[in-house]
Amino acid sequence: MGRHRSTDKPYKFRSCAGRPISVEFDFIPGKRISTGYYDLPSATMFAERYLADYGIRSSTGTPTLREYAKDFFMREDSDSYQALERRYKRKRAPRYYINHQARLDNHILPRFGDFLLTAITTKSIENWLPEIKQLNGKDAADATKNKILHAFRIVLDQAKKDGYISENPAREIAEITEEGTAREAVPPEQLLVLFPENLEERIKVWRGLMWAVFFSIMYDTGWRHGEIAALRVSDVWLTKKGYYVTANRTYNNEAREILERVKTSGKGLEKRSGLLYDDTAELLIRYIDENNLSEDDLLFAGPKSGKPLSPDTTNKHFKIIMQEHGFYHEGIVQYCLRHSYETDRRGDMPDSILAVSMGHTKLRDDYDHRGEKEMIRLLDRNRDSFFENRKRRGQDSGVISLDEVLKERKA
Repeated sequence: MGRHRSTDKPYKFRSCAGRPISVEFDFIPGKRISTGYYDLPSATMFAERYLADYGIRSSTGTPTLREYAKDFFMREDSDSYQALERRYKRKRAPRYYINHQARLDNHILPRFGDFLLTAITTKSIENWLPEIKQLNGKDAADATKNKILHAFRIVLDQAKKDGYISENPAREIAEITEEGTAREAVPPEQLLVLFPENLEERIKVWRGLMWAVFFSIMYDTGWRHGEIAALRVSDVWLTKKGYYVTANRTYNNEAREILERVKTSGKGLEKRSGLLYDDTAELLIRYIDENNLSEDDLLFAGPKSGKPLSPDTTNKHFKIIMQEHGFYHEGIVQYCLRHSYETDRRGDMPDSILAVSMGHTKLRDDYDHRGEKEMIRLLDRNRDSFFENRKRRGQDSGVISLDEVLKERKA
């Protein structure tokens, strides 16, 4: 009877004359399992497959991060991160994996690739994160640094599950506070210039009918770029009072495709409806007629590509128009029209309806840019009811119970 033991394997073999080789695993002490094989190489393959079924690594050696994380986000085999996401029904656009792999290859591996997994510490990540540079040598944006940290956490989370490390050092690090320019609303006096009542003048302001329609819809509805970019002719509706648009899709710039819901993060409402004012509706119908668009056509496809307009394209055009009129400054982007929409309508409709029209589950105060005059106007509109309430103080409410009514009738 012979016994074979490999010092870097979590199992040992035992062989008896005339019988297949049996194996005893370290994680099941005292239990021998027949491999069904008489030769050591085949018995070893059996043992390795057995360990793989339990998700146990067979070698006690620790790999470097580069060895462990090779093509981490792009692999699609059964043990890959992509396969795990699919098993748990987490839907990810292809661009999600591509972007994370780029962060791994361009930033994480150049710094930590030659480290053993066990040698990567919280302190080393913490010192490195704020100093991350773009490929051109410029300081990376805070949002970019946080995305790189997120990718690092995913890789080390998996390394922990595989038993290479006991804790994920990247999980103990707080994200960098992003210091972006706060969004603001486009001032009312500028909106009058950008959206004049004279429609020919409006087309001239926006340098063409398509752009005038696109940004008029954004101004009327407060919708995000992607929701407008994914609109089809069939999404335009007419009632006895006027025109409306509905959105149940959005163009996702990261995935470069239209997704079948309006909020791609999975939060908020899946569908939205928006009211179009008569001037915007007139421009829209004219635009549809002139371009001979049919029911399933995109309203705003690129003239050459036929694909939805990207946010970079529309925002660039918005910037050009703002510069032409002397309105541009850092922080002014097309999204500011969304802030204008909520600011203009606060107090003019119930908060619950305004939230639905914004695609929010509840209103956000950082979208409200009303100044003193707007708040006084809102109070002034309710002045009569305020004073009427005050007059009723101390007066008989005029409310009586049904019992009293019946008693009076009997009397």
